[in-house]
Amino acid sequence: MYVLYVDESGDGGTHAGSSHHLILAGVAIHEGQWKKFTKSLDAVQDSHLPQAGGSVEFHASEIRGGKKVFRGFPKTKRATIMTDVYKVIRDSTGNHLVLFAAVVDKAAFALKHGGKVDPYEGAFEGLCTMFNMFLGHLQQRQGKVQRGIVVFDEARPSLSRQIRSLLAKFQAGGGRWTNMGNLVETVFFFDSRTSRIMQLADFTAYAVYRWYEASDPVYLNIIKHRFDPYGGRIHGLKCYPLESTKDCK
Repeated sequence: MYVLYVDESGDGGTHAGSSHHLILAGVAIHEGQWKKFTKSLDAVQDSHLPQAGGSVEFHASEIRGGKKVFRGFPKTKRATIMTDVYKVIRDSTGNHLVLFAAVVDKAAFALKHGGKVDPYEGAFEGLCTMFNMFLGHLQQRQGKVQRGIVVFDEARPSLSRQIRSLLAKFQAGGGRWTNMGNLVETVFFFDSRTSRIMQLADFTAYAVYRWYEASDPVYLNIIKHRFDPYGGRIHGLKCYPLESTKDCK
């Protein structure tokens, strides 16, 4: 069983001041690996915030911007913390941790679909399709059934309802590209403050967001090799519509 922890960056809105892109990014880990990665992030906290006491949530935009608990930290210190968290992803091996991200260029996506497809639906369908195909490829190589669970941050109840509805729709009729037979029938929700893996999903979404929204490849370059590869290319990072794809060299 694989668990896909999903977080977002950007927003799905079209009002003035909203982001140009919506990103849904996921960190897929085998069910037996969560303790390993939790310990790795706990070690990052122990290194940089030894007096914190309880668990500190690693939220990429807060660390980079010096907000909340990271207020007053020198910029160089915050940059080191960011890099150390990204190294936890970078240094994983094999299929123990695999990344996925669906990027929606909202203006181009609306133009292509006549405004009839919600950006969250497009992003979530893309993400589920990539995860489902990854599980299918594993089954082919290993000769045994692999199933996947999707987990979201519970911070937004309205989005929770929408995501549950979308997965039920995909389960009933499949997506535009494939059925979703490798995914269990419901979505689960965790509090990112208590889930270190969800925090890795936040960092993954932020790395992709910084590249697409600000043409800043620094974080994505650290982890891009962890996106699901298939057929000699990165399969786990896609932009919709495909014409809006930005290659990160």
